[in-house]
Amino acid sequence: MRILHAPKNVAGQASMISRAQRKLGHTSDVMVFNQNRFNFECDINVGLDEYRAAFRPFIKLKHFLRVVRRYDVFHFHYGTSLLPWNLDLYYFATIGRKLGKRAIMHYWGSDVIQIDLAKKYTLIPEATLREIFPMNDDEKKRKKIERTNSLVDLSIVGDYSLLPFSPNSLVVRQAIDHHAIPFIGAGEGDGVVRVVHAPTNRDIKGTSQIIKVIDRLRSEGMPLELVLVENLPHDEAMEVYKTAEIAVDDILQGPYGIFAMECMALGKPVLGRIDPSLSHYYPGLPIISTTPETLHHELMQLVVDKQRRRDLGIKGREYIEKNHDSEMIAAQLVSLYESLLRARR
Repeated sequence: MRILHAPKNVAGQASMISRAQRKLGHTSDVMVFNQNRFNFECDINVGLDEYRAAFRPFIKLKHFLRVVRRYDVFHFHYGTSLLPWNLDLYYFATIGRKLGKRAIMHYWGSDVIQIDLAKKYTLIPEATLREIFPMNDDEKKRKKIERTNSLVDLSIVGDYSLLPFSPNSLVVRQAIDHHAIPFIGAGEGDGVVRVVHAPTNRDIKGTSQIIKVIDRLRSEGMPLELVLVENLPHDEAMEVYKTAEIAVDDILQGPYGIFAMECMALGKPVLGRIDPSLSHYYPGLPIISTTPETLHHELMQLVVDKQRRRDLGIKGREYIEKNHDSEMIAAQLVSLYESLLRARR
């Protein structure tokens, strides 16, 4: 099977899935319009930002014509596709489908989140949500999602927490290659306990509250050091994560993302917010559910309890291996592709 992932590589998920699909014996490539600062691996970088804005639609068309006959499955990410305004989805829904092509749309977060619904699942104030997320018109966004879903053969959300925003989509969980991540564990240090936090957006993750709590704990005599990881290439960020004893993820929104998954794979205990209405989707999840109000207590308890840090680190690794193995996720997706290729819509 020939698979193309495009045109976004959110948190490296497109490349993670693609490489696992290659291990399963398929041709699977990643094409992005632009490489981002995290420098995730890709096969084709269009370099769209290098062209004048007026020329970019033609560059997109050129690459669409280059790949449209080469692949069987077009796995699109983040609500976008190869042509402006997702015009190519109309091709895939008509001519492409007759030619045996299949199109999938994979939503990852702000591409599908509607603020009026998000208010029910987050501690972030509505005003802040409207500053952070694009397309503030929720009805317009819902119509776009509905139109997109009607054109593709399958729509997917990357986590159960996104299902309320596209309820007819299928959940396929985030993928991680835990075989490439060594288990390091936690709780072995005798000195200052290193806490790592890696916000892509400080307002979403509650970074200011995290800093205040750690400053307070340090003033109370707790041996703590906070390491903020921002704007680093992914491989450099991973090296920092390895040196930490504790990871603090997102204490406002949740439930958890790639940073928390990578730290669990490393064997680090993780604190982060898991919304009570969504917790039943994650049986056995060893993340310590934390809010700005409980972070002081939970972090203090973890700092003084080495054995608990070790135990949570082991459970985190086991959880990742069971629920987020990239080859397992890749096989699940391949099975879906095959069923779509066999069936007429």
